[in-house]
Amino acid sequence: MSMQNILLAAGLASRSGGEKLFYPYGEYPLIHRSVLSSLEAGLFTVVVTGYRGDEVAAALADLSCPNLSLVHNEHYDKGQGGSTQVGVLHLRPHLPFFISLGDMPLIEARHYRALSAAYSGAPLRPRYGSKAGHPVLLPPSFIPIIKTQVLPFTMRELLASHPMAYLDTMEEAYVQDVDTASAYHHLLTERGQRP
Repeated sequence: MSMQNILLAAGLASRSGGEKLFYPYGEYPLIHRSVLSSLEAGLFTVVVTGYRGDEVAAALADLSCPNLSLVHNEHYDKGQGGSTQVGVLHLRPHLPFFISLGDMPLIEARHYRALSAAYSGAPLRPRYGSKAGHPVLLPPSFIPIIKTQVLPFTMRELLASHPMAYLDTMEEAYVQDVDTASAYHHLLTERGQRP
């Protein structure tokens, strides 16, 4: 089944001084790794930019392809709900879609594929222990639901108001984001990398 992905890369990233998407991870910035994984999974990928949007676009320039669309949320300071709303405006209306985060560099194409294989048409989320993670996989019926939300709203609250299926997993990648400089350095240490 064809699927698509909204990848959120618009926030202020205040806990990292605005830097987290640009932390080096391997040869490229962290945001590059996140988007590349989505494309490697064969997903039509809508990256929602906002804060430092031109720099995010520059970091992704070499990934330009028909399966990648960058859209800008002018009101990125209003939260992830608004950025998700901007993203759904650019989705293909009859396909399931992921919502993923730009600061989760351990998510690889195989993680998207595992969720795709477990998808039965109901909203689906990975769960590591008792912790729900990302990406979230939603049916196309959620596109109009998200479009019609009144701002401000949070996706956490919206998802909590609908039944959710879970893929229980031992893959910590689904819950490991990089919100702070210390989290970034901890990740590099775990992965045997240097900043």
